[in-house]
Amino acid sequence: MLRNKPALKYCGLTVILSNPSRFDNMSLLSAGAGTLFNNLLRPQYNSMQCDVRLMEDKNPFLPETKCILLLGQAAMHEYIVETRNNTLNEMRGSPFYYKDIPTIASFFPQDAVDIKNYESELNKESKEFSTDDEDDEDEGDQKSHSGTRRANFAFWLSRDIWKCKQLLASKENKKWPVEQEPSYRIYPSSNEVITILANNKNNVMFLDLETDYEEQNLLCFAFSFDFGKTVYSVPVLNHEYRYSYSDLPLVIEALVTALNDNIVVAHNGHTFDFFVLAAKYHIPVRRAEDTMLMMRRCFPDIEISLGHCMSYWTYQKFHKDTDSIAYRTHQHLIDKLRYCAKDVFGLALIYKAITTYAKTIPGLADSISCANRSIIPYLVCSIQGIRYDQKRVDALKKENDELMIQYNSIIEILIGEKGMETARAAIKGGKKGLLPGSNKQCCNYFHTQLGYPVLFNSPQTGEPSLGKKVMFQLALKHENPVIKFIILYRQVQKEYGALKFRPWKDDKSNILPRRGDQTKDNLLEGLHDMW
Repeated sequence: MLRNKPALKYCGLTVILSNPSRFDNMSLLSAGAGTLFNNLLRPQYNSMQCDVRLMEDKNPFLPETKCILLLGQAAMHEYIVETRNNTLNEMRGSPFYYKDIPTIASFFPQDAVDIKNYESELNKESKEFSTDDEDDEDEGDQKSHSGTRRANFAFWLSRDIWKCKQLLASKENKKWPVEQEPSYRIYPSSNEVITILANNKNNVMFLDLETDYEEQNLLCFAFSFDFGKTVYSVPVLNHEYRYSYSDLPLVIEALVTALNDNIVVAHNGHTFDFFVLAAKYHIPVRRAEDTMLMMRRCFPDIEISLGHCMSYWTYQKFHKDTDSIAYRTHQHLIDKLRYCAKDVFGLALIYKAITTYAKTIPGLADSISCANRSIIPYLVCSIQGIRYDQKRVDALKKENDELMIQYNSIIEILIGEKGMETARAAIKGGKKGLLPGSNKQCCNYFHTQLGYPVLFNSPQTGEPSLGKKVMFQLALKHENPVIKFIILYRQVQKEYGALKFRPWKDDKSNILPRRGDQTKDNLLEGLHDMW
């Protein structure tokens, strides 16, 4: 059985792999995976100071072992029993203990260097489940960890190794530096909630909402004013969909006061929390900040879900699977309140960490501030609409029409009459459409008629596809002017499609409540719509 015993002085890190990679014939962590792993350990350590073994190797750990790094889902499930109902994508980066030794799981190094899931295809010994490319477009406050793109595996592996290095350098051996849990006030009295909300002004308020899925009815909200030291989790509707407090209108009125008088921080607030408050309940937020936008400014190409952010900035365990999906019993209510409170605690930790980090990068704090300043205008345009000059929009559309007609005419001249007839024949029946906007016609011309090699097949149909990125790749490989004019056509077509705006609503009948106009009646107008 392969094992890389430390050739130099043992640093205290034991690395356990799910299986050898397809390149591990003589030793573990060979080829590109070994180079990546060694680079991530440097400059403090290197792989020759580690004990690298397979998960089947049950030999005792070396006496000086300070940390265990599990690489691969199978290794994680083998050594951390409590993770067996979760995926590696969810539990990666969470701190655990195996026989009192700090333990953390992360991605298999060979997967982190492969551009595709070659291990499952080419390695007969692979024990890994498919963790292949999952687009992360919908990265809100998900109930399970949103997907991690394969291109980012190395980034997250780097962060998990960084956590190991921090522990190895710590004087307090065999102990994760986990943040102290706050004081959770679950289902506090209405008087306590009203007092806290009404008496905090010009402070930072961390907020999270929980709603049902169909109507976005507000089930509960949690908040903190002291950076997560005390978190209040407040139900709005109980499990019978009735008022959770007899004086709920006063609780909501106090919430509005707090939202009006403080800087409100949420994760994905610009498309969920702040939007729900304003659009459904007519409760605006005056000063807003969003840790999702802040994370995006720090790392533009990296996943930004709350679960990912917590795994990067904190030592908190994954908790996104603790929410009660059902809402039919009192226990469901309590579970949701605890889940919501945990989100606020994580939110506060993330905000504090990003704010500190931003000060170390020139210009980053200003970039984050710019993103946060855009939240309120974005919400206003989303809900109220936007004022625009219809004549100017019509003029732009006319110009784009003329450009697309000219580009298409040039393309047809370059291809020729016979080539166009063959390309159009790829569409059976119905409207043929113009070649630049038709994937089938483009594929017929470039792949069938010209014989260009297929660069990409659609995962859904298995057929060749020439989307935006692939068309640019085609342009790099072939000096064909048709490709350039198709790209120009599609750019103008996309701009044309974007020239649609939500009209500004009638100021007299549909304006949002102004500061000073929030009475108990109009504040609860949206709330009463739920029953």
